[in-house]
Amino acid sequence: MLAIQGRIGVFLSGYRIAAVFILIAFSYVCARAQTVDTSSVPETIRHLPGKAVEITAQRPAGLATVDARGAEIKPATVLTRETGSHLASDALRAMSSSLDIRRYGSLGSIALPSFRGLPAEYTTVYRDGILLTNEQLGETDLGQLTLHGISRVELIPASTAILLGGDVIGAAIDLISEFHDSDKLTLASEQTTYDGSSGIPTQSYYATASLNPLPSLRILAGGSLDESTGAFPFFQDSTHPNVLRSNNDAALRNANIAALWRPTEHTALRFIGNYFYADRGSPGGISTEGVGASLPFARQTDAQTFGALKADHNDGPLGWSLSTSFQRQFESYRDPSYNTFDSAWNTMFEASARGSYTITQTLEAFAGAEAEQTTLTGNTNKAPNGDSAIARERTSAYAAAKFLPLENLNIAGSLRFENISDLSLNEFLPQTSVDFTPFRDFTIGAAYSRIFHAPTLNDLYWAQGGNAALKPEHGENWQAYMSYGPEWRFATTRMSATAFLTTVRNEIIWLPYLGQEYAPINIGQVDSKGIEVQADAELPLDARTSIHAEESYTWLAARNSTPGDENYGNEVPYSSPTRSLFIAEIERVGLGTLSLLVRYRGHEFSEPSNDPHRMLEPVTTYDVTLATREFALDHIGAKLIFSIADVTDQHYEEVLNYPLPSRTYHFSIQFNYQ
Repeated sequence: MLAIQGRIGVFLSGYRIAAVFILIAFSYVCARAQTVDTSSVPETIRHLPGKAVEITAQRPAGLATVDARGAEIKPATVLTRETGSHLASDALRAMSSSLDIRRYGSLGSIALPSFRGLPAEYTTVYRDGILLTNEQLGETDLGQLTLHGISRVELIPASTAILLGGDVIGAAIDLISEFHDSDKLTLASEQTTYDGSSGIPTQSYYATASLNPLPSLRILAGGSLDESTGAFPFFQDSTHPNVLRSNNDAALRNANIAALWRPTEHTALRFIGNYFYADRGSPGGISTEGVGASLPFARQTDAQTFGALKADHNDGPLGWSLSTSFQRQFESYRDPSYNTFDSAWNTMFEASARGSYTITQTLEAFAGAEAEQTTLTGNTNKAPNGDSAIARERTSAYAAAKFLPLENLNIAGSLRFENISDLSLNEFLPQTSVDFTPFRDFTIGAAYSRIFHAPTLNDLYWAQGGNAALKPEHGENWQAYMSYGPEWRFATTRMSATAFLTTVRNEIIWLPYLGQEYAPINIGQVDSKGIEVQADAELPLDARTSIHAEESYTWLAARNSTPGDENYGNEVPYSSPTRSLFIAEIERVGLGTLSLLVRYRGHEFSEPSNDPHRMLEPVTTYDVTLATREFALDHIGAKLIFSIADVTDQHYEEVLNYPLPSRTYHFSIQFNYQ
């Protein structure tokens, strides 16, 4: 830390350095003063914005009626600058205190997003509004994704994501493609090492090329290579103080292309393509002292081919959008120790049409229709008739309207219909929201939506433990908020508070059932309710220096509320009752930024029974990132990022028996030619 503070000395004079760190410390002490374990008090969603000038989208890109206040939108460059990493599993942890990304290890390890303490199946991931999450698992592994080629990330709570997808109970994450308005070649490398390790066990390389062959045509193509030995050290006890994680290696390959053509002023055509391949160890948990893996020979391979075409047109009061996409996802798991080889192919087609029309200055109408088809083949699943090829078709349609009866009053409502073929299921999903600004800079609002989640194909048809008798999960989402964002002569500030209640009936969880080691069952009802407070401020110190600070704190009560159930009143697994995210950043124009991230997580139980012997203890981690601006020499520019994750070297887990690396060092260098 002394060395880092010494680097800051070139930014400011001594007394200003002191003022900055006193302010940061004071802000964080005020926030952490609340971190007593209040498990009976709710926790919830927090919309953590970046700097206001960096929020580039007026509304989430894939939605029709959502106001920007209903989503958290952050540029990918900001997430990378704040975390020092391009990996989605690391970078997205700076989005919100209510977005929990449960990591199973280092690069290549599984990383599952969870929102508001709800299961990972309730968080759905999209690319430019095109669904990536498949019907087989209902989960998206962020350990396979990077932010290369991404301009911004949108985190959209379910109460406002209803038009993006009806099967969203928690939240949607939408990754929006990047485009440049000039020719540009980027070459970069990111190197990672850990305390107690030798060499550089994790290495990443990527390249992108931005071309503008015509004034109306932009093309961005790139590729990346990420490799890791996976052998990071972790702490157990005095007998084995440092053990190397074994069978945790990974090799990831990625190639992507995006093209944007504007044949007319009002029309845009987009093509998005992506190829991904990963081969990685699947080490299993660590339940024995001194052993780095319970599955020392298991391997996992994943591959994905993705392509999408989109057309958008906006001319006067009429706007419309057409899209079609194709995906082929492959997954395999093999362990020669147990003579196991499982494989599955997911083939996904999607087509959608959306339109909007401004009827009057106070009334706007929206409508859309979508069709998705998934075919699952492999040796892991079987339909009741014994067929190993399983198909699911989703058809949906929606109508919505936005009404502004007063200049400061915004009312929106929608009705979505969904049909799922293999379940013969028809769902009608209403949603409504209202925003009112009684006076300048102060807004209050509320939203309601009916929600549902269909059992995944694994839930129903997994050959070793599927449960064809499962019922769909249904529920309601309620949300209310107020925000106040005055601009002072000396600072820009914003404060907000959000309360929510999500009720889910027939929630599906995996437990020992009917003689199976694990099988999915409906458990009755789960309530997830909470309150979140958030504050951020932008304070200029002089003409070239400013500081930015954000704090969000979430209280959550996600509990089994099924009367008569043996786990009635217990916390939902991996739903921490308290969670905090604090970000402070010092920026010096012409030099760069220094960022501090402090994450706090209260206790978490790993099982529905809330066994205290299988509980994760509370933990606070500190990350520091130093990012330079781009220094240019003729046509070549370069910028550096250096970060230290887990500065205080906390020994902790985000999933029971899956330790995380010790103190971690990231260093990246990027060259741009244009």
